[in-house]
Amino acid sequence: MPEEVNYGSRACMQFSNEELCKYFITKFENNSSIAIRTLSQDDREIEITSSTPIQFICFDGEKQHLFISFNGDQTSIFVHNEEIMFIDENRKGMYTTSDTSGNVVYEGNLRSLSHVKLLSLFRDVLLCFIGAKEVEIIEREAFYDEENKQYKYYKPHTYEINVNNKNSDRQIKKFKNITISY
Repeated sequence: MPEEVNYGSRACMQFSNEELCKYFITKFENNSSIAIRTLSQDDREIEITSSTPIQFICFDGEKQHLFISFNGDQTSIFVHNEEIMFIDENRKGMYTTSDTSGNVVYEGNLRSLSHVKLLSLFRDVLLCFIGAKEVEIIEREAFYDEENKQYKYYKPHTYEINVNNKNSDRQIKKFKNITISY
């Protein structure tokens, strides 16, 4: 039976440190390619058990070429200075083309997902970028349907992301309007 989610007027991506630890960070523990660092809003390294909210999680130690940022109404994955934005549907009406230009914007419905499912989605996207040397993003024609017409300040698109890494066995994953080849 699907888990019922009701965020009301709250942003859907306000995660507690306990949720981040239990449903996100621990899912990377067995991957030797990952060096996790958790940071506060002011870029101080903090323990995952800290009462200070986790704002950033880096997956490549000090390099910071692959990290995720949590802002409540927006979560972003950064890989080699490219940004993949996950924006709460209740806030998308406030985003303009200048906010999203040059970035990848996920167009799936996030408010229908529980925190466990949201963190699982972010984990699945992040795993595509482990060991990335560089990424190429191709933005395609505007992505229109009834659901996305409400966003009058920016036009949704489809994206193809090609990841240059050491994988000889290439894989392709699709996340709504984003296709990642890695």
